[in-house]
Amino acid sequence: MQANRVLVVGKDETHAKAGVAKIAADKFTQVQAASWMEAIPLASSGRYQLVIVLAGAEIGIAAVTTFARSAERWTQREGMMLVALTEDGTAALHRDLQHAGFDDIIHRPMHPTQVASRVAILLRLSTMRRELARRQATARGFTSGDGLFLAPAEPVVASRRASVLLVQFDQSAHCAEQFNRAVRSCTEATICDDPEAARALLYRGGLDAVLLCSAVDPKSAIEFADRMRRVPALYNLPVLLATPEVEKLDLDMVFNAGVTDVAPTCLSSEQLSVHLTSFKRLEALRAALAARYAQHVEMVIRDGLTGFAGHGFGMAHLQATLRDCTELSLPVAVAGLTIENLDEINAVHGYLAGDIVMRRVGDMVRRCIRGEDMATRLSGSRILVQFPDTRYASANVAVRRLANVLRFQKVDLPGGASIALRIGYTLACWDGDADARALVASLKARKVAVAA
Repeated sequence: MQANRVLVVGKDETHAKAGVAKIAADKFTQVQAASWMEAIPLASSGRYQLVIVLAGAEIGIAAVTTFARSAERWTQREGMMLVALTEDGTAALHRDLQHAGFDDIIHRPMHPTQVASRVAILLRLSTMRRELARRQATARGFTSGDGLFLAPAEPVVASRRASVLLVQFDQSAHCAEQFNRAVRSCTEATICDDPEAARALLYRGGLDAVLLCSAVDPKSAIEFADRMRRVPALYNLPVLLATPEVEKLDLDMVFNAGVTDVAPTCLSSEQLSVHLTSFKRLEALRAALAARYAQHVEMVIRDGLTGFAGHGFGMAHLQATLRDCTELSLPVAVAGLTIENLDEINAVHGYLAGDIVMRRVGDMVRRCIRGEDMATRLSGSRILVQFPDTRYASANVAVRRLANVLRFQKVDLPGGASIALRIGYTLACWDGDADARALVASLKARKVAVAA
């Protein structure tokens, strides 16, 4: 297994090594210290998933901002994430770092275990961003997307007070009340000491975060977070667990239950405000990455014009279909449709007309095939249709009907021109031995029958 690589940047080597000591890394993570002068060539090498800059008195905000803007092209190209680690918990510094373009800000007095858990989350996000960058580079040749690299998430809790729901699981300890006062001073807080009533408030929406305050035993608060995680509408709502003794928590269990972050109840109102902004921003980045990842996967597997599966995904799906039908002893038929005059349309009317034709063909084919059938665009004018659990005779009827439907379509073009399509088709039935590529190759060897 390849180790995760983290680069910690300080004013000099001693400063950087002091920062490394604050990050508890596991055996799968390598943390390297680097002085300010060495940082740029190391960060630009593409070897690191995470670059952590020690921001504060030693390295001023002007220098940090310059470094962040230089690193923007690396974060986009390599999937690297840029993080600030600061001892200064003031909201002003936090706001300046956000505007500089950092993906997240880790501030002390976080407990070392909290810092380690935040680094682990950022490494997973960096892996996801790197995979997006790799897929974007792979798909650039045949997708028309506008680029899916992500700029750092915008600050979510910045210009207004955060709207939070504070759920109290015990009220006996003084520190819990102290934390409640800090919450009221920096947020628009709704206080609730009944978990059942809190669930009703959650479904109303409009919340930026949920704070679970437990001064004695956080077990019930963790169970509450776990139930929240199982509700799709609440999945991306950040959850902060506040408890006096953070070091005694089993953080793996806490984070697996859906808790976004953990905070000691001794935080001041300013520290709490910074903490809320940081972990809300991190959650927004996580949600944005997940949405873009799903969008990008859809772009890679789908043809942009027809809506059919792309060549690679369609062939993989056919191979999986053959494997499943082998186990169930079911037949599979495949048909190849060819738009015979597509090159002629492109030459006479232009490629925009060809795009209009392919969109119309995509609409008609999707209407005419069954839900279990699948259409794939093999190349410019060639379409493959898979008919699972279908014998040759039935597939022949279906594909002839489909070819005739397409042949009788008149495609209207801008300017008043109207085009009729010439459609050819071939048909093959799987014999139980050939793989997906051999089956498609057998279509090429057959004589193309032009629909009459």
